[in-house]
Amino acid sequence: MISKRNISIIIFFLITVALFASVEGEQTHHFDWSGFLGSVINAVVLFGGLIYLLRKPIGELLYKRTLEVKTDIINRDKDLENRSNQLKELQNRIDKIEGEVQQIKDISRKNAEHEVKRIEELGKKECEKIELLTKKEIDVKIESSIRRLKSKIADLTVEHFRKDIISELNDKSHDKIIEKNIEISGEIIERE
Repeated sequence: MISKRNISIIIFFLITVALFASVEGEQTHHFDWSGFLGSVINAVVLFGGLIYLLRKPIGELLYKRTLEVKTDIINRDKDLENRSNQLKELQNRIDKIEGEVQQIKDISRKNAEHEVKRIEELGKKECEKIELLTKKEIDVKIESSIRRLKSKIADLTVEHFRKDIISELNDKSHDKIIEKNIEISGEIIERE
């Protein structure tokens, strides 16, 4: 409700406004009190009637608007609190994810170090195998070369002896060799 004091202030304000308006409008030293009084009464009746008629609807409108603003503020506070909670949850999840990522990096680093060691050991074993196979291959080649060399030397020796025997062999020595072979063959047959 509007108090008497507020109505008095409004009336005083309207009178003051009307006085300044009338003084500026006429620009004379003559003041029309009847026109001024009529304007004041019209203003008081107009504004008083408007206040009287619109007081309840405006009050209800302001009350509803106040409730809407209050409800909106409460809803915004709840929404802000929900968003703050969601932000905290997201921050916690990000912290957890960062921790998990760090754990994964640590595990990956350890696995990589272990894999490097395992690969180095496999490489070392493979090198040893290759070295052993190479040594065996070299030994086989050496033995093969030695056999070929012995075979060649044997062939050359036999050829040399053949030439010597042919050059030194005569009928008498030939008969002696045949007799010796017959004796050896007879001994072998008797043993069996």
